[in-house]
Amino acid sequence: MIVDSGIQVGMSSDGMQIAPMNPWLHMYYATTGLNARQALINGGQQISRHEVLKLYTANNGWFLREENQLGTVEPGKLADLAVLGDDYFTVPDEKLKKNRSVLTVVGGRIAHDAGVLQTSRY
Repeated sequence: MIVDSGIQVGMSSDGMQIAPMNPWLHMYYATTGLNARQALINGGQQISRHEVLKLYTANNGWFLREENQLGTVEPGKLADLAVLGDDYFTVPDEKLKKNRSVLTVVGGRIAHDAGVLQTSRY
């Protein structure tokens, strides 16, 4: 209902002191409505994977007052992105919780490389 209301909304967690800050768990819950015990919470309030991805990325730029610099990949913005090990849009729900970045770029620089890059010399 919140997403459909038209108000500004983003996605994150303020419970990092008591729960893991794992966006994949939060995305799983937002898209399936299932909590850690596999109980359906707030049935009918699930959102699509496209919607929750936008909440974590483009929409959060507004809350930081940096929507002109981050949140989407386009010319003139910071090159912050993650290359995932599995296809976020097609991976089964249970596997979504375990998705991980294999390459993370922040500000145009590699911040994490799980060994997928191969150096070649020309």
